Amino acid sequence: MSEEQFTPHILRDRDGEEGVAERLTQWWARLQGADDIEEPPFPSGTLAVLKRATGPDDALLSEGFRRLWFALPPGRRNSWEMRAWGGVAVLLANVKHQDSDRLFAAAMAEERQSSSGSGSGKPVVSELRFRQLLHSRDLDEFVRRARRAVHLIDQRVDVRSLADDLLLWHREKNGRFTARPDHRLAVRWADAYFTRLARYEKAQR
Repeated sequence: MSEEQFTPHILRDRDGEEGVAERLTQWWARLQGADDIEEPPFPSGTLAVLKRATGPDDALLSEGFRRLWFALPPGRRNSWEMRAWGGVAVLLANVKHQDSDRLFAAAMAEERQSSSGSGSGKPVVSELRFRQLLHSRDLDEFVRRARRAVHLIDQRVDVRSLADDLLLWHREKNGRFTARPDHRLAVRWADAYFTRLARYEKAQR
């Protein structure tokens, strides 16, 4: 069991809106055509369209996004966050394996393997890329950089964590910060990333 556990910040259930994170995970499973789900997979081509999307705006025109949007409780479907949910659809279309023990920020700091199969002493997503992602200028840039990071971590991550982080980034970028500093994305990401990084850096000293 990983030391990191998913704690929802944006996907947290509210009164009358139960199971928001679960609805998102079910949407992803149907998008990927998973075998172990009750509902049938989405029509052929739905995933491919989202994977080809150039960004959030492009995703909004897709069937895959519409299915995600209307799977959300009505109170979550507000126009202010629609583009951010489009970004969620783009990123999750690029995740091949749901891993509830692999949160996005910590996964970016995992040790990259060298060609010989041993540890390289460097993270799969460099500190520079990590900082650039966090300080993206706008949603389009964040989605572009995050999609690259998803591929660098072998497209295996907790889809809830990835979605929650993007939605929180979007809110903070628009000035909606939580009163608790430890709940802010920069603090949470820095803690997860550099804690994981320290594990193998210390071993090499």
